[in-house]
Amino acid sequence: MLGRIILVALGILIVLSVILNEFLVSFNLLEFFFTLIFLGYGLNFFKKRNLGTLGSLIFGIILLLDTFDLFPTSLNFWELVLLMIASYIIAAGFKGLFHIRKPHLKINKSIISENLPPKFIGDTLDLSTDVDWSSVTIDSSKIETPVKVKAVIDNDIYSFKQEYDSSKVHILNKLKVSNVKVPERAKITVYLNENINYNYRAKLNVSVAFFDLRQIKTREVRIKSTASKITLIPSQKDNTTVDVDSEVSAINIKLPGDVALVLNHVGDLNFKNFERMYQREDGTYISDNFSEASYTCYLNISSEISRLNVEFI
Repeated sequence: MLGRIILVALGILIVLSVILNEFLVSFNLLEFFFTLIFLGYGLNFFKKRNLGTLGSLIFGIILLLDTFDLFPTSLNFWELVLLMIASYIIAAGFKGLFHIRKPHLKINKSIISENLPPKFIGDTLDLSTDVDWSSVTIDSSKIETPVKVKAVIDNDIYSFKQEYDSSKVHILNKLKVSNVKVPERAKITVYLNENINYNYRAKLNVSVAFFDLRQIKTREVRIKSTASKITLIPSQKDNTTVDVDSEVSAINIKLPGDVALVLNHVGDLNFKNFERMYQREDGTYISDNFSEASYTCYLNISSEISRLNVEFI
């Protein structure tokens, strides 16, 4: 706003100087107004560190010194033009010497930490997550509530919501339609209570997920993924059924030694590695520790152009 006011005032003064033959306007007054303009723009150098703002700052200082007659001799118009050119040449030299860069833009981040739901009824909770371009971790923790959510979210890029009632928790993190920049992944960590039973549903879109369910009582897990990377460690405290609908995703199953795996796969895989797995007559695969394992994970996978890796830990 200040710069616009200065421009309007300067324009009026120039018009008056032409009409009234410089009766009201002297060269020094015009020089003073140009000093304000160049200094006003040049001071933006401390916010926008670029060649233009630094050159304007240098020339604005020169104009200021000449306006108050701080040079040995007064400078004429053409000398000022040469000094303006020199100011931008000096700015270009400084940029090359000191690698002047723009400061990092501030990100409108939210750091979230909440315990959900406040009032829990029953012994089983339905948990669901629906995320875009996020890093999601499910882990166990000694907490009093069924769910503890920790998240770092850029509010300019994502729309983050938590919905819940006495027996359900739904976590939603979707990219805003208006976003045009490539975002940094949101980081979401969900801690679950080791003494509660869970039914878990996950929807992943271009995300990275690490589901460590070893100390969690999971009855049913359903995962729908698109262009995502998933690492899953089944529960060591309960038999679990895991249904995965995968499109162009990488799935890595890590089996504890006391958990057996029964795998049923339908669809296409462009890579598979089944460590210590044997195929049965019905087409399903079974791990070699099935007879002595304490618990079993029943894994049903429907895939399109995906990768599947099974390994023991």
